[in-house]
Amino acid sequence: MDIAGRIAALLKREKTCCLATVVGSDTSAVPVGIKAILLIDGTLEGSLGSVQLDAKLKTLASKLFKEGQSSIAEIQKGVKVFLNILSCDAQLIICGAGHIAVPLAQFAHQLGFQVTVIDDRSDFANPLRFPNCEVIAEDFTLALRELRLSPATYVVVITRGHEHDVDCLFEILKKETQYVGLIGSRRRVRLVLEMLGEEGFSQKRLKEVFTPIGLPIGAESPEEIALSIVSELVCVRRKGAAQALALRAAIGTEL
Repeated sequence: MDIAGRIAALLKREKTCCLATVVGSDTSAVPVGIKAILLIDGTLEGSLGSVQLDAKLKTLASKLFKEGQSSIAEIQKGVKVFLNILSCDAQLIICGAGHIAVPLAQFAHQLGFQVTVIDDRSDFANPLRFPNCEVIAEDFTLALRELRLSPATYVVVITRGHEHDVDCLFEILKKETQYVGLIGSRRRVRLVLEMLGEEGFSQKRLKEVFTPIGLPIGAESPEEIALSIVSELVCVRRKGAAQALALRAAIGTEL
C-alpha cells in the first residue's frame, strides 16, 4: 500500500486518521518502520503482522481519536509504536456577523478552526472586526452556494432574523456537515424548523440541528454565549455529536 498517497487522499477528503509506525522492536516478526493506517470508524488499513497486535492498535487508536492527540505506546513487550493523529483544520462558517460572532470567531480561531464569517451587511462583515478570518459581505444564499461545505465543516447560524435563518439552513441542510447550530428563542426556532419542514426537509435531518445552540452553561453576555457555542464545537470535534447531545439532554435542553 502507498502509505503516503493514502494519507494524502484521506486528508484531501478531510478525514481524520491515525498513522501507526513501529519505532522500536526486539523481534523480527514486527520490523521497525512497518506502518498501518487507522480510521476514526475503527477500520484498519495494513497490519502489524498479527491479529493480536492489530486489535491492540485499534483500541489505542480509538482512545487517541477521542483525546485528539498523538502518542508513543508499547503495544507488546519490546514493541513500541508511534500513533500519529492526522487531520486537516476544521472549517467553521458563521452566518451572521453581529455581537456574538466577534468573540466566537476569535475563540474558534484560537482553537484551530479556519473561520469564515458571512453577513449581507458590509459594515458588519468587515475584516477589521474579524482578524484571521475570511469575511464575506454578500447575500447569505449566494455566499453559501459558493462555499464548499464538507463532513469536516461546522456551521453556526446566528443571523438577525428568522427569514435569514431559513435562507441559510435551506442551503446548509442539503449538504453533509459535521455540525449545524441555530440560535434563537424557542418560538423562533420552531418557526424556522416548521418552515424548513414545509420545504421538504425530513424530521430526521431537522433534528440534527443543534438548538438551542451551545452547551447549557447559563450564558448571557455575547462573550459567554460565544464560549458556550465554541465549547459545543470542541465537544463535537473531540468526542462526537452523540456526547454533545448527551450533555444537553442531561439537564433538559431539548427543544
